[in-house]
Amino acid sequence: MKRTTIMADEAVMTELEYLAREDGVPTSRLVREALERYVSERTKKRKRRLPSFVGIGHGSGEDVASRAHEIVPREMAERLWAEIEESRRQSKRSG
Repeated sequence: MKRTTIMADEAVMTELEYLAREDGVPTSRLVREALERYVSERTKKRKRRLPSFVGIGHGSGEDVASRAHEIVPREMAERLWAEIEESRRQSKRSG
């Protein structure tokens, strides 16, 4: 596993701690489980949304496959942060 640090609203953390005590588990476990569910669900949705034309046509000739280890994590991180920011904006509008 990889260790990370997150920033969360105090109210969310208070509720998380309450739930963890109620379940008798560490807060890190609840965060890990929630993150795994979120990523799994988003991955399923993304796979369903691929347009039928993906993969056809001619590329620029650049060997993207050899650089996938650089490109994919960067793109995924950028998309995840954009989705988190959008979720925050929606929460602020509805809250």
